[in-house]
Amino acid sequence: MSRIATPTIADAPAASQPLLEGIKKQLGVVPNLFRVISNSPAALQGHLDLHGALSKGTLSAATR
Repeated sequence: MSRIATPTIADAPAASQPLLEGIKKQLGVVPNLFRVISNSPAALQGHLDLHGALSKGTLSAATR
């Protein structure tokens, strides 16, 4: 039993739901890491923004 809730898309805070839907559309599933982070919509948005910023660099996906 985990101490931190791992919500489904429907159980996540309202502000996190569209972000999780976008992840599901991109990946086909929502990894548990994103579901746990979705407990804080600001943290989830920050994580996605960081991922987006790093993907614009010159390093290959394998190196990132």
